[in-house]
Amino acid sequence: MIVLMILIFLLLFLWEAPGLMAQEYWRELAVFTILLIVGLVLSLLLLTGVKLPYIESFWLNLFEKIV
Repeated sequence: MIVLMILIFLLLFLWEAPGLMAQEYWRELAVFTILLIVGLVLSLLLLTGVKLPYIESFWLNLFEKIV
């Protein structure tokens, strides 16, 4: 299953990256790559059963302080 997840993310990268490189959108390519890597890491952590922190309470507390 891990190999399938990596393959899916690799296919996503190979689908999007050539167009960004052809149009010379280097910053967009960098942001896309970073977000894709973050998504891959989080997906692999969830797939392997690692308990991730529940961050909704963080956002609620942050917005309560702002409002």
